Amino acid sequence: MNNTLNESVSLEDVLDTTPIPVICSDAVTGQVQYVNKAFTDLFGFHLNEMATIDSWFVKVGSTAKFYPNVIEPWMSTGHQGASTEFLNATFFCKWYSQKHISMRFSLIGNTRIWYLHDVTDYWVAEERLRARSVMLEMVAKSSALPDILDVIVKQIQKENPMSLCSVLLFDKTNQCLRLGSGPSLPDFYNDAIDGIKVGLNVGSCGTAAHINERVIVENISIHPYWENFTELAKQAGLAACWSDPILSSKGELLGTFAIYKQVPSAPTEKDFELIQFASNLASIAIENFRTQEALENMAYFDHLTGLANRGSFFQQCETVLKDAIEKKAPLSVIMMDVDNFKRVNDQFGHKAGDLVLQKLAQTSLSILRRQDLMSRIGGEEFAVLLPLTEHEEALVIAERLRVAVEQSAVVDGKHQPIHYTVSFGVASKAGASCFVDRLLNRADKALYKAKAAGKNCVLSLDR
Repeated sequence: MNNTLNESVSLEDVLDTTPIPVICSDAVTGQVQYVNKAFTDLFGFHLNEMATIDSWFVKVGSTAKFYPNVIEPWMSTGHQGASTEFLNATFFCKWYSQKHISMRFSLIGNTRIWYLHDVTDYWVAEERLRARSVMLEMVAKSSALPDILDVIVKQIQKENPMSLCSVLLFDKTNQCLRLGSGPSLPDFYNDAIDGIKVGLNVGSCGTAAHINERVIVENISIHPYWENFTELAKQAGLAACWSDPILSSKGELLGTFAIYKQVPSAPTEKDFELIQFASNLASIAIENFRTQEALENMAYFDHLTGLANRGSFFQQCETVLKDAIEKKAPLSVIMMDVDNFKRVNDQFGHKAGDLVLQKLAQTSLSILRRQDLMSRIGGEEFAVLLPLTEHEEALVIAERLRVAVEQSAVVDGKHQPIHYTVSFGVASKAGASCFVDRLLNRADKALYKAKAAGKNCVLSLDR
């Protein structure tokens, strides 16, 4: 450029001192005549890498249609000696990071002077507030956990389009990680990592969950943590993985949040901030879900045996019985009561009595079918709902339960075996109409009949 402020200070000297990225281009040919230092620092491009302003916009634009559909119409609003209104746009830098820009230009003679303000930090803050609000609203509405985690993952990927993310949930019982969310990862990869054990050298996530610390793997192909998963990662096009343990407010492991890269990569300070933000959001979502799950279990399930509680059982009985009446389908129930349970408590203690009830539930569930519903009605009394089951078949199932229980035992705190038996009463739906109370009452009377007959037997009023 030939314009100068005076004989010793050129316009380029002045623009190179401003922190705002600036481009000067020919208004007729579009040739880029000058870029200042702030521009090169932000975008990575030097003057000799930029031929015309339109070709540069096409190169860095978020979509191919952005320049003809947005930039060109906006450029036509420029007037001599005046600045245009600000236009917000998203551009890719030379090293593929994304910047959110608010820009305008002034038309002076045959020169357009472009001013590009970096508003990325402001955009990120706004987007994170929005994502947090959306997530908290979903939490308040008790939305499905995978849907909530998808919102978090997609927000992180939106901030960093070159990233692929996943959330794995910690299964404490099986000491493994289960897939929570990974919407952009290949299905075969998600299937492969679903259920991986927590431990050292089990990728980034299995290791992070094991040591309870962030794990940074910059190059999967040569890192020992990924030795057994190198080929899987290669097939999925993954070259780096940074994983953060997701912890509850009490410091307990809830899962892991992973950011994958398709080229070997080292995280920046902003990347660390990003993964911490994601882990915190995921922690809120998972911890809330588990709290709600625990409350629901308290409302519908027996705390000792994990079976349906009395209220839940009666509610489901009404629904199943109504369906059986409408479809004229068979249905049966079994009432069960532990024989001489007071003697077990008195002789071995209440903890041993609890073990007996838990063992009874486990043994019974191993015999019953998937559609059957077992409940702890109260104390040592249990009930089983048998949909689509004729009376004779119900008697056979009850006998199987009796034998299995008779052959089982629990061991108390002093390593003494405790053998126990159970009495059974069976009743079945008769006729076109039936009521839950009457059906259970008949089964209960049959149970007392079994007790009177010597216990450890199966009886019914219907035979």
